[in-house]
Amino acid sequence: MNWEAIGALSEATGVIAILISLVYVAIQIRQGTQELTRSIEANQLAAFEQNVESGNHIRELLLLHPDLVELLSDGYASYAKLDASKRMRFGMLIRNIFSSVQGAYVRQLVMAHDPEEFLGTVRVLDEVLVHRGVQEWLETNKPDWRSEFRELVDQRLETIKQNN
Repeated sequence: MNWEAIGALSEATGVIAILISLVYVAIQIRQGTQELTRSIEANQLAAFEQNVESGNHIRELLLLHPDLVELLSDGYASYAKLDASKRMRFGMLIRNIFSSVQGAYVRQLVMAHDPEEFLGTVRVLDEVLVHRGVQEWLETNKPDWRSEFRELVDQRLETIKQNN
């Protein structure tokens, strides 16, 4: 065997090794992509489930404590007309409701930022914001919301006021 044959054999072996390496890397990339896709889907499902649980928790509180339904109804009518104790309890209840909606909104922004996906929660937000007592509460309280959520609330509140 001469040096030319050895060189050609070495080049052929090198090409085969490179092809095998490329196939291996392609398989690894494909598996990594599939794993990432499954992880994203699992995170989206977990975020959706967290949104549902958050809403269920507030509804459960209202079901188990009829006095909260009365407080919510009275506060919706007028925050200003509530006595100090009821104003404080109404404020905490409203904070919990807004916190739940804010969590859903932030999860949506982080996960996909598809405004169409958030329309159901916007309706919930609108159902809260439409009440005079909530608007009064917002005028006297400045919750520590994320700026994105504050902008959404301000935008929805402006739309509600224009429609009335």
